[in-house]
Amino acid sequence: MQISKRDFLKRLGLGGAGLLGGAALADEYVASKNRLPPGSVGDPDNVWFGKNIFPLGHTIEDVPSCVLKDGKILQPAREIPLFHETDVVVVGGGPAGFAAAVAAARNGAKVALVERYGSLGGLFTNGMVLIMLCTSVKEDGRYRLVTDGLTREFAERAKALGPYAYLESRRGSADRASFHWQPTVDPEAAKYLMDRMVEEAKIDMFFHCWGVDTVQDGGKVLGVVFESKQGRQAILAKQVVDATGDGDVLFAAGGDYRQITHGIGHVVRLGNMDRITAKHPPKGPDGKAKPGRWPMRSNEGNPSTWWGNTGTGPKGNGLDVRDLTAAEIGFRKEWWEHVAAMRQEPGWEQVFIANTCSQIGPRVTRLVAAEAVVDRAEYRKGARPADTVGVFGEDGRHKAPLYVPYRQLLPKGVDNLLCAGRMLGAPDTCDTFRLICPCFVTGEAAGTAAALCAKRGVAPRNLPYAELRAALERAKVCLG
Repeated sequence: MQISKRDFLKRLGLGGAGLLGGAALADEYVASKNRLPPGSVGDPDNVWFGKNIFPLGHTIEDVPSCVLKDGKILQPAREIPLFHETDVVVVGGGPAGFAAAVAAARNGAKVALVERYGSLGGLFTNGMVLIMLCTSVKEDGRYRLVTDGLTREFAERAKALGPYAYLESRRGSADRASFHWQPTVDPEAAKYLMDRMVEEAKIDMFFHCWGVDTVQDGGKVLGVVFESKQGRQAILAKQVVDATGDGDVLFAAGGDYRQITHGIGHVVRLGNMDRITAKHPPKGPDGKAKPGRWPMRSNEGNPSTWWGNTGTGPKGNGLDVRDLTAAEIGFRKEWWEHVAAMRQEPGWEQVFIANTCSQIGPRVTRLVAAEAVVDRAEYRKGARPADTVGVFGEDGRHKAPLYVPYRQLLPKGVDNLLCAGRMLGAPDTCDTFRLICPCFVTGEAAGTAAALCAKRGVAPRNLPYAELRAALERAKVCLG
């Protein structure tokens, strides 16, 4: 016997209310234990799964394929379907893109966020770079928090998720106003929290979409083209934020950049850290410590896990798939074999690889040729731009703060495009700009500017700084 969902729920005492949002359900059939609902083409001997299988018309039209002609591969001209229209589109959902999207939405813009993976956070979450550095500067013996605004809000909301989600590392006074704040956030907690904040801001979120091109009128960017399982589609927008990390939108728009090599990072998490009984790293026959990382305790909120890597990783071109592939394979081999050796040592018998990062971490690839690029030499001289949109604190090697000018978000020769995240900076400052909190900071500035430009109908380079500064101050962003 088959009954409708409405009757099925009534028998459970749930009436006609839906399970999600209280919406009334249509009279769709619920499969019995041994029969499929009408129209199902699933396995009748496996009704539990078969009840979900129904025929579906094609959801995408095929397009002409590439052809080989005279030794060259040519792609025929074709129309790109319009998928979405919005005020601001942000490409890349890492810390910079997340912050840009939320800031733009909070400043009144309709926002779309495009991300190639299935979760937000980029190298913060999928790359498992869990620590939030550059939060504070030390002045007169006291630390002062300079990454306020969205960065601080995110960290405090992460802390509220509980001790397994967040570990607060402090140096200095226990007084919140004067300690050096360096929290570590669990990657799954960060993904969850970012989802919630994006939903709260009513952002149109599109996962599994890889930005591959731009829509342009000369030097003016009118939108982006992305690739997905639905093929190539376009999003038109008044303003675009490139938060891809590699400057992919900038590149597609014909903007200038400087390309460099750097270490290609890859992070691992070890499990059962709370079961380690060793008191010190093991030594070899020569009396010297054995090579490799030998952690003896957790370094994050979860006492059972430890995250880290074996250094900067191999130097390479982070835009070259051969270099990236070699780095992926080499890192997994290194850690699998190292952990296998660890388990042979007294005290580490129960250690295992909990997971390796799903997103490899080229530290820097392209650096934007922006209207202003402040290098380390200028910062040593005390550079403090008049159009500052954010401040970075100590990064471990450098104590003096970095003041980021608005012009550093503006690529030369391209209109309606702002850049944020690890594509900013000079070769001698990129190792600060690429860190998690700096990405939050530049993302919030870029998203705020994009929303104001969309509202005023002006190009980012024509936005009055006083207006942008006022908006950032309302969001409690530290500017000095």
